[in-house]
Amino acid sequence: MSTEGKSWGKKEDIGDENTEQAKFANKDNTPGAMHRPATKFHNKIGSSEFPAESNNRYHLYVSESCPWAHRCHVVWRLKSLQNIVGLTLTGWKLENISHTPPFDDYHGWDFVESGSGSYSYSEPNGFKFIEDLYEKAHPGYRQEWESRGQRPYYAVPVLYDTKTEKIVSSESAEIIQMLNEAFEEFAPTTRNLEPANLKSKMEEVNSIVYPTINDGVYRCGFAGSQQAYENAYKSHWEGMDKIEALLGEQRFLTGEEFTLSDVRLWTTLARYDTVYFSHFKTNRSMVKDMPNLYRFLRDVYRIEGVESTLNVEWIKKHYYWSQRMVNPTGIWPLGMATEDESYWEKSDDLPPVYTL
Repeated sequence: MSTEGKSWGKKEDIGDENTEQAKFANKDNTPGAMHRPATKFHNKIGSSEFPAESNNRYHLYVSESCPWAHRCHVVWRLKSLQNIVGLTLTGWKLENISHTPPFDDYHGWDFVESGSGSYSYSEPNGFKFIEDLYEKAHPGYRQEWESRGQRPYYAVPVLYDTKTEKIVSSESAEIIQMLNEAFEEFAPTTRNLEPANLKSKMEEVNSIVYPTINDGVYRCGFAGSQQAYENAYKSHWEGMDKIEALLGEQRFLTGEEFTLSDVRLWTTLARYDTVYFSHFKTNRSMVKDMPNLYRFLRDVYRIEGVESTLNVEWIKKHYYWSQRMVNPTGIWPLGMATEDESYWEKSDDLPPVYTL
């Protein structure tokens, strides 16, 4: 009996653009291998169409459940952009996800009136689902995907321009760079998280972290065949072991300075023991059993502003409930170590708190 199933994405959806998805594309041609589609919108704050402004002209849509969106939430908070760039949190549910048509009942993330922790935001632009935002900014977006037999890619994060009603970007790697530098003249926190002298090191570690860890866990979890899963699992653990060794030599990925590369790694690690270890079958080791990765996870968590962006409950509920192609019952587990504060706050082996 064949074990091959339907995986997410096709190679032709990656495109030829210089996106993260193209740059770090899955090279595995095995049937059932996952290929993440390219994000659609790649404009830039600071252009003539999208000048930098400090009056909440730009609005950031993120999900507390999604690691890619979480990157942006962290940088938004670290750069103290709360009064410069608006923020709306989606809910944790993604209903009716399927890798096969029809996709009529799939509308992407929904909106709720409150998040968690210190944040409580209403949706100011009248959208009920993230689909509404995409269709307003780019009419016919759904049809573009469905005409290729693909589920519409209603990705978060989204950086939205409320003046032109256009999407600036839906690519997290580009959005965190814009949040870091585009609003510097207005932001009270000016620490550069992508310093010029570290860019080559950042690119080097990103080339490991993105394909084997950030996307690597999805390549395991969304594999549609046993062989595709095993290939992804091997690649994932090669990457995890490299980063574990690297963090045994230095505090952060590029040395002693915290950068955007650390944010990119941290949001995946923050979900690892809750979700990826079991739900995505990456289950060789938990992060808490890898001393350098676990030290890094807790070290970054203590940086002022980071803790308030983490919602373990919503992370857990989203993955186990929404991804029925992985977990058909939608039942989420209880009694997870990550739901106990001691998992995050153990600090006897940590250096002094890092300050920006």
